[in-house]
Amino acid sequence: MLEVIEKLISLCARALLFLGAVAIVLMMSHVMVEVALRTLFDKSIPGTEEIVSGYYMVAVVFLPLAYVQLERGHVIIELFTLKAGPRLKAWMDGFVYVVCSGALGIFTYATFDKAINMTTKNEMWIGMIEVTIWPARWILPFGLGIMMMIMILQAIREFQSAITGERYQSPMHAEDSEQV
Repeated sequence: MLEVIEKLISLCARALLFLGAVAIVLMMSHVMVEVALRTLFDKSIPGTEEIVSGYYMVAVVFLPLAYVQLERGHVIIELFTLKAGPRLKAWMDGFVYVVCSGALGIFTYATFDKAINMTTKNEMWIGMIEVTIWPARWILPFGLGIMMMIMILQAIREFQSAITGERYQSPMHAEDSEQV
């Protein structure tokens, strides 16, 4: 059952990564057209600044976070685990994942609450034009929530490794099978 959940969460993280990549391409294209129009024709696309900062940048930052955690790509400081044995390291990593999952749970709840609040108020930014911005508020709880789920699953697997002494080959993260 845990493997099915891991595969589903992994699929979600990969989908969010893809959407983040699409956001980068859209942002680049939008800004490139804006600069070309301004340079060549002294015209601009109304709302470019609001759309880039309110939608594209938020998507580029928060959508790929879950995939980065899936691949264990975040910065890890090994000051305390450098001399620790594999089982102790697994216990400490599991503990860190639990603490981080708790923090992400709080962030997810807060951003979800804010998204609901701004959706009901139909949040808009007023610049050159009015830009409806509330849909971008939903990017944060989705990105952070999937990352939290990945960390919970990684914590479970780390604790299993600490107890059994065997490194689990996760369908979420393809790493070499090794003894802990």
